[in-house]
Amino acid sequence: MTEPRRGGQPLLSATGATPRRVARVFLIVLVGAACQLLVQTVLARELTREHVGIISLILGALPLLSTITLVGQDSTIVRFLSRGGAERYDARRYLTRVLLSTLPAGALAALAASLYYGLPALAAVSAVTLVACQNGLTLLTSVARAGHRYERAMTGMRLPFVLAALALVVLNALDALTLVTALWTLIGAFAAAFAGFAFTTPSGLAGGGERVPRSVLTEGLLFFGLSLSFSVMMAIDKLIIGRMMGFEDLAVYATVFAVMRGFDFVFYSIGYVLMPRAGTLSRVPLARLNAWIAGIAVAMTAVYLLLGDEAVHFLYEGRYDVGTYLILPFALSGVLKLFYSVPSSVIGGRLPRTALKAFLWYNAAGVVVNVVLDIMLIRTMGLWGAAIATAIAWGIRLAGGYAIMARHRDQLGPRPSNG
Repeated sequence: MTEPRRGGQPLLSATGATPRRVARVFLIVLVGAACQLLVQTVLARELTREHVGIISLILGALPLLSTITLVGQDSTIVRFLSRGGAERYDARRYLTRVLLSTLPAGALAALAASLYYGLPALAAVSAVTLVACQNGLTLLTSVARAGHRYERAMTGMRLPFVLAALALVVLNALDALTLVTALWTLIGAFAAAFAGFAFTTPSGLAGGGERVPRSVLTEGLLFFGLSLSFSVMMAIDKLIIGRMMGFEDLAVYATVFAVMRGFDFVFYSIGYVLMPRAGTLSRVPLARLNAWIAGIAVAMTAVYLLLGDEAVHFLYEGRYDVGTYLILPFALSGVLKLFYSVPSSVIGGRLPRTALKAFLWYNAAGVVVNVVLDIMLIRTMGLWGAAIATAIAWGIRLAGGYAIMARHRDQLGPRPSNG
């Protein structure tokens, strides 16, 4: 599909302008972000640092465990169905088969992680349940996302934290918030969100007569590598801190990072819309996209550097002020992630498998650098070292993405006149 143009830039389609769709998705993300921050705030105020660290470890490992379980099928479904038309293929049967085949692996990974970190039994049950529900939501929302129903898809992804936040506020008001009740709340919130989305999805889920090609499964392995590297990047610093420094230090790191997640939420919103649309654009307006992201990055960085320490003090009643020095390196990583949304979306949604393979190597290099630097810098610089290591690794991923797009410039369409 060729998109109509405005001012020479192919930013429009039948489903609305890309920035406008990103803005609507971001509003939904913002509500989910507020609820996720509320969850962290309530827990940080009422539980001990050790208990906050246990829950932070579970939530921090969730994306990684879910990625291992899904084996890249969520992303490849978005890429495939957004191009081929969901109504032609029996996506319902395919996704059900993928979900049923990957749940046991996710359960084993969650149990192994729980044993490795010596988590209590209920924490292990929480990890297994959260992985299963997260997988279900991710697969179902991938179909909605491929059909350009971004708002519905993102609502499903953010619903667990909305429900958890409401329940935790009630428990806190009743003076019944403990580690046990918090874990049961997370279990119930994720299970209810998955069940609710699954119940309302079947009528819109593709169930055509054509079998989903085997190439979707094999292509998913490339996306698995990319998704795994991303999830490792998002979780590895917390996992290494939890092992090398203990749960109390992890609580400081994760709690301050929760305030800085505004960068992540904007990044998710851009990529969520841009990836399935990248393959339908008549050309990719890189200069305009980068200028747009640069404006967002400058504004967000200024707000965090000016008000971040006050926000940490206010939200956590001064209990985590000791970690406000992490705001600067967290902001640096955040800016790099914002720009990374462009190559990750364009390569994943538009460019051929050769570009995906090359992108995977750059991402793998970023992960290796992150792990090595985390171990080295945490020993010498503590939490600051972990934050710096993560920023350096994001820089490697970003540079690799833009290098690949430069090599495939002819497949991005005519370059804008301002180049």
